[in-house]
Amino acid sequence: MLRGNSNTCMILSSAYGYDVSSSDEELVKIVEAANKGLCQSALAGNFFVNVIPWLQYVPSWLPGAGWKRQANKWREEKDKMLHTPFDWTRVQMTTGTGTPSMLTSLLLKLASQKKDQKELKEEEDRIRWTVGTMFSATSDTTVAVLLVFVLAMTLHPEVQHNAQMELDALLGGGRLPELADRPYLPYIERVIKEVCRWRPVTPLAIPHRCIKDDYYKGYQIPQGAMVIGNVWSDWLPSVLL
Repeated sequence: MLRGNSNTCMILSSAYGYDVSSSDEELVKIVEAANKGLCQSALAGNFFVNVIPWLQYVPSWLPGAGWKRQANKWREEKDKMLHTPFDWTRVQMTTGTGTPSMLTSLLLKLASQKKDQKELKEEEDRIRWTVGTMFSATSDTTVAVLLVFVLAMTLHPEVQHNAQMELDALLGGGRLPELADRPYLPYIERVIKEVCRWRPVTPLAIPHRCIKDDYYKGYQIPQGAMVIGNVWSDWLPSVLL
């Protein structure tokens, strides 16, 4: 069965140059714990503070403020995810044992630039966040899309057959597809897009707050209102794979 930690291992390797030998390794646990907290914290209605902002000033020791203690725990896990693999890669680069990765490339490029200490620190922090967000942006979502793809191909084997024929016609069975092949695989690209439309990973998108009064399709949306994009509304039952 597909598991989220397989994708975590891939990201640790490509982003940080860290090769995972076991799913029980500390770095894997740190990343998965942070991702779990991130998913839970993104739920719009999980805590009253999301709709009553002044509750953020309530002290964490107050009875009923367990949500704040939980949020602090999630923050600690997030900080570990951002700093632990980043610091590991930097140590490897210092000792000359680092392997090529996205982070090493960005840090080497930064080191070659002429900037003062403040600028270097700010840029390093941006790099830390850029690489760190790869976990939350790709780990669970990638696995979810792959699972939906397997389901779609099970329900529609003729689509899988057509996609395989297109692939074989281009590659001849002698190599794996490359990014340069993408323009020549229009059917497969449409299958992937259809999978994302048919069963979107997030049917209801991440909540956003309006920064000013607005109107949408005749509805007045006041400043400060919470808006959630309905991705599922694009699903049309009349459209088949």
